[in-house]
Amino acid sequence: MRLSLVGLISVFFLISCQDQRQEKGEIIVSVYGKNLYKTDMENIFYEGISYSDSVLRSKVYIDKWVRNQLLVRQAENNLEPDQLDFTKRLEEYRNSLVINKYETELIKQNLDTEVTEDQIKEYYNNNSDEFRLNRDVVRMVSVDLPKDSKKKWLFIKLFRDYDNIMVDSIASLSEEYAFSYDLNIDEWRNFEEVVEQFDLKVKDNKSFLNENKYIVVNKDDVSTLIRFCEYRFVNEVSPCEMEVERIKYIILSNRKKELLEKLYEDLYSKAVQDKAFEVY
Repeated sequence: MRLSLVGLISVFFLISCQDQRQEKGEIIVSVYGKNLYKTDMENIFYEGISYSDSVLRSKVYIDKWVRNQLLVRQAENNLEPDQLDFTKRLEEYRNSLVINKYETELIKQNLDTEVTEDQIKEYYNNNSDEFRLNRDVVRMVSVDLPKDSKKKWLFIKLFRDYDNIMVDSIASLSEEYAFSYDLNIDEWRNFEEVVEQFDLKVKDNKSFLNENKYIVVNKDDVSTLIRFCEYRFVNEVSPCEMEVERIKYIILSNRKKELLEKLYEDLYSKAVQDKAFEVY
């Protein structure tokens, strides 16, 4: 079998089998009257593939096809006729494919995919209990300063202002005096990752955050100022900002369901009106 496959591959790439022309083109290999045509193999190649890779892919494909045909023949010879009757199953499968294709096209053409911020907030407010945290999260800002910075006192004053966190003022100062800074106050972060990032000494997350709205971490010649602006713990309601994509998905899924349910109801109502079916 191995030598014959190599020969077949060579024929496939080097000569044209004029006397084996069929409606589908050249026959590459035949097993008990079942034919594999050259056109059946067109999709296994791609632009730029080398000759050696083409030969290898062809050999693998042909070998797998031959083995499958032999296995199918063996199964057909050993199964009872009723075991080989897949008519009902094939019909059900076809119907499923047709329905799925139609539903997909209907959704593509008719579904309103725009989800506004107000719709997201409305869904969140009405279903907030659905969204629970599986980790502790924080909103925070941080700035890395030279440990001996003469402006450090001013940063500390701004970071300790518990009534307001003046991000614009901190950003302006950071541009001139800080090594680096992160003032993305709207982002919720996994607190465990924050602990690891800044090498914080934390025994209990809840106690630490309740007692430390503002901290300074000194390492080498750098002082890192951190302000925790807000935090939530495991099993508390998850912030809306963290659930935006999930809420969008839920809203769109509900719209799809409503669209399809209306389709089914309209079809059924029309069929009843047209007396298109009878129940015996």
